[in-house]
Amino acid sequence: MVRFSLILLAALLFSSGVRAQSAFDPMSVAYVLCVTSETKKLALVTPPVAKEVIIERAFGACDDAEAQARKSLAEKGVSGSVIDERIAQTKKFIRLTAPDDVDRFRVNARPR
Repeated sequence: MVRFSLILLAALLFSSGVRAQSAFDPMSVAYVLCVTSETKKLALVTPPVAKEVIIERAFGACDDAEAQARKSLAEKGVSGSVIDERIAQTKKFIRLTAPDDVDRFRVNARPR
């Protein structure tokens, strides 16, 4: 989970169009952690849920955290289009990396 969050924050830091803005906005970090936590919870439910469904449900469960991140960035003077781009890039990155995280969560949850 920590690895996932650090990789995501690094991707945000170097994303185009938002370089002047810090990727470490506390509410943005809270949003990423919310999605990561929800993904882990959903990955461990029985019977197993499809990875794509898990990811979309995690986004849905974190709507409030996304709204808070958007509000926080807007209060810092970040334009709406840049906020939309940042959230879209965050979601894109999560969609690319979360399936591997789901597999890892599931494997690590099994007793050895």
